[in-house]
Amino acid sequence: MRVARCIAIVGFLLLLAPTAASAHAILESTSPERGADVRQQPQQVAFYFNEPVETEFGAVRVFDSSGDEVQTGAVLRPGDDGKGVATALRPDLPDGTYTATYRVVSADSHPVSGGFVFSIGKPDQGGAPISKLLDDQSGPGTDSAAFVIDRWLGYAAVATFIGGIIFLLAVWRRALAASDTGEEAAAAASAFERRLRIIARIAALAGAASALLALPIQASTAAGVSLGEGFDGDLISQVLDTRYGTLAAIRAVAWLAIAAFVWFAPLSAWGRPRLLAAAVAIPTLALLLAPGLAGHAYTQSPSWLLLPSDFVHLAGMSVWAGGLVAFVFVVPAGSRALPAQRRSNLVSACLDRFSPLALGSVIALAATGTIQAIVEVGSFPALVDTGFGRAVLAKIVLLLVLIGLGWANRNRLMPAIRRLAEAAEPLGRLGRTLRANLRIEVALIGLVLVASALLVGYAPSSESAKGPVSGSVTLGSSYLEYTVEPATVGFNQIHLYLFDADDGSQLDPKEVTATASLPDRDVGPLEIDLRKAGPGHYTTSAAQFGIAGDWELSVAVRTSRFDQNEADLTVPIR
Repeated sequence: MRVARCIAIVGFLLLLAPTAASAHAILESTSPERGADVRQQPQQVAFYFNEPVETEFGAVRVFDSSGDEVQTGAVLRPGDDGKGVATALRPDLPDGTYTATYRVVSADSHPVSGGFVFSIGKPDQGGAPISKLLDDQSGPGTDSAAFVIDRWLGYAAVATFIGGIIFLLAVWRRALAASDTGEEAAAAASAFERRLRIIARIAALAGAASALLALPIQASTAAGVSLGEGFDGDLISQVLDTRYGTLAAIRAVAWLAIAAFVWFAPLSAWGRPRLLAAAVAIPTLALLLAPGLAGHAYTQSPSWLLLPSDFVHLAGMSVWAGGLVAFVFVVPAGSRALPAQRRSNLVSACLDRFSPLALGSVIALAATGTIQAIVEVGSFPALVDTGFGRAVLAKIVLLLVLIGLGWANRNRLMPAIRRLAEAAEPLGRLGRTLRANLRIEVALIGLVLVASALLVGYAPSSESAKGPVSGSVTLGSSYLEYTVEPATVGFNQIHLYLFDADDGSQLDPKEVTATASLPDRDVGPLEIDLRKAGPGHYTTSAAQFGIAGDWELSVAVRTSRFDQNEADLTVPIR
């Protein structure tokens, strides 16, 4: 019992730990190109991504060197391309340097933002760092812990309800019929069904709350406002216009339909398997499909493989986890209606029927988890080098521990309990050991669901490994923003933008140099031939990275004869 409590406490602390959700849509190209110096003004500025992005909360803005916006109208779809966003520019813009920024929502619900600098005619001084302009466009948003807690609540509700129903239909009823429970069988069935209905009501309320809270949480994150402001009706209406919002609404309707049944259907309905299955079949199917359609399984290729894999994975976890919950919290209510010497017979019969279900669930989880790991993690180093990979690794370790406990129950406790049942003896110490083991398993399942909730917040390792790579760093009194594209083996473009950290004006240093090295392979440092493309803008299109790995890009900025600042940037090349 103490172990179970410790595991639960660790899980709760993991829920409270801040987890940064990565942006999942990747910017592939822009028009004009990053750092371009065009002679004639373009009619619009466009961004193109590797997957469709939502525009309900979209913002594409273009600033001149004074920080004034020069775009007109709303966000456009260039060429009706769902993967692109654009905005038209005012006519007859003067020559100078312009900064374009975007803030949209990726197909799996995560906000994506960034920008680039281009010039019309002769570049000029001024402007502001892209990060500062983006900060000015968005507020605090919702802490990612709210996302993790909401997702965990949703997963736990699905597993508890679906697993409980499967346990009733496939395990409990058959075990009760097969075991020698005597005249008390009806009382045991009634007590079990009453307790299961209470558990189902709790799961339905928790699931509905999770689905409904997902709307203001998403509104808060997408609009960059506080969680309280996310309850604004207009913002929630915009969320409902997105695919993520539509699926959250479907989840809410499914849970409300389930809640109506478990709340108002008479207890006798729980004893009629066909009626019970028919009442919950469609809502259950919607709950199993919705997470995949709203997440990585839908947005990442090959979706034809990942979507059914996600469905089977969630169904397998629900059967296993919900069955354990039923064993811990529901079976005791039914068994207490029997004399002590007959309880061992019933518990043994339940174990005999639940064990194959659990084994089948483990096989399904292993198979589908392997498919998802191969596609979404991509490589063994990514298991420890990326947040997504570490969450997958934690999930694997927890599942292995669970499998070990299940093996111990199957090969040690079950035969001993079976012998007690044959001798019509009370469970005694073995019953207490079984309860303790099952409670630990339930607590570990809770941690597995934490890892699953975290996975939704991270970009898949295989996606996050794709270029371009961008970031920013402070160098003394200056501010450096950089982009390396496509961040793959071979020739790459590098763009460096330098700003004054105080007023945001573009810097014009005396000299900017850069070298690249790969410490793990003793490569470099290799000099990078930078050219000045405009005030505070240095670039090269011939930076060659010949080996995949985490390269170190060392940038030195000399602002005077005696002052020089340096920064080391990590650039993953895949």
